Amino acid sequence: MQSSHSDKHPVSRTRSGKKVPSSRFSRLVSLGGLASRLAGNIAVEGSKKVAQGHRPRINELLLTPNNVKKVADKLATMRGAAMKVGQLISMDAGTMLPPELSAVFDRLRSDGEVMPATQLISVLEKNWGADWQSRFTQFSFKPIAAASIGQVHSAVCQDGRHIALKIQYPGVRESIDSDIANVVMLLRISGFIPKSLDIEPLITEAKEQLKAESDYWVEGEHLESVRHKLESYPRRDELITPLYYPDQSSRDILAMSFESGEPLEQALANAPQRHQIMELIFDLFFTELFDFGLVQTDPNLANYLYQPDTQKLVLLDFGAVRSYTPDFVRDYWSAIEAAVEEDEEQLAAALGKLGFFNTSAAVANKPIILAIFMLAVEPLRCEGMYSFGSSNIALRIHELGMSISKDPDAWHTPPPDVLFLHRKMAGLYLMAARLDTQVNVRSIFLKTQRQMNL
Repeated sequence: MQSSHSDKHPVSRTRSGKKVPSSRFSRLVSLGGLASRLAGNIAVEGSKKVAQGHRPRINELLLTPNNVKKVADKLATMRGAAMKVGQLISMDAGTMLPPELSAVFDRLRSDGEVMPATQLISVLEKNWGADWQSRFTQFSFKPIAAASIGQVHSAVCQDGRHIALKIQYPGVRESIDSDIANVVMLLRISGFIPKSLDIEPLITEAKEQLKAESDYWVEGEHLESVRHKLESYPRRDELITPLYYPDQSSRDILAMSFESGEPLEQALANAPQRHQIMELIFDLFFTELFDFGLVQTDPNLANYLYQPDTQKLVLLDFGAVRSYTPDFVRDYWSAIEAAVEEDEEQLAAALGKLGFFNTSAAVANKPIILAIFMLAVEPLRCEGMYSFGSSNIALRIHELGMSISKDPDAWHTPPPDVLFLHRKMAGLYLMAARLDTQVNVRSIFLKTQRQMNL
């Protein structure tokens, strides 16, 4: 993570950026303008096709590169709930979406606009008053990172502490319900989401998760909980977890110790230690779920840094931490174990306990659901190193998912608790593939199996 300090007077240091629409009305108007532009583009493209003697389909007109870019740009500018819906849909329903739209949402998982300095200052003054600069000897107006609901800045406190400040975009928390409703309506009307895809459970969870993530007091508590749990983790010395500073935090601002490091993709590109670091990330996930019952469910390369000098992994984001009950953990482990052993009967029983087959559509597609689950644990079944870089497991899972999506009444969204775990696992697989790693995931599974059977 690179620090960039400016002098304390922001007016002369204004940075470029796109203002975040902060009121509910302005956010609705912003989406309405997008819908109008999409409709206009469809009409123009349709006229061209007809003039050429073709009979275009609506999805062909909609999923043009120009329209896809407009949707991605708009969601990235709005940030907040609008961007979060895109991120969640891409991870949880990605097997059902056209590749053009999946590409849009893939971008949203790692891309966000930054606030202009004038808007940033208004947020700081709202939380700390007009004399907010007196808190610091240095404050960098250039953000270190920008994500869906906030951006991160470096600062030095009067007492010498070097801190990282996650500052929430204005209007995010107040507009969560309306933002999500408006975005879903836009995606439905425009045809970007198939009518057959029931995303209501996902939307409900998106609202609850975003409301929790937008309260930085809650994230601070999550950070403290994770730090406490990690004290008993055997590989604690391989990790760095920031300190939480409540005296410099508010509901809109999260203050943590500044931890230096480099982005994983940059630091580990073709580096031999990338395999060890990815193995550590998998091991940490298994420990989070099956030991702690407390999982950071946001699978994003941007949530980690690597320190080449210490060879340690830095954990950064704690907004999407989710708790799991002992009963759930036991039932989920039963499903994992049965899937690894390819025991369809036991897997069906375990998934039934988790709420997978509560609809007639899910029951009708039970064989495919079981096949997807067994395929998803392929790395846990592999003896020795599993090569994520050369694996096509994501494509095979996608193909199985699409076989369900062809039936308009067939798709069944997994129970929310399971859905967020699958999001994490899918994200870890994508990370491992992007870093071109080989990991002995089965050894982690067997170690966990011994612990679970004690």
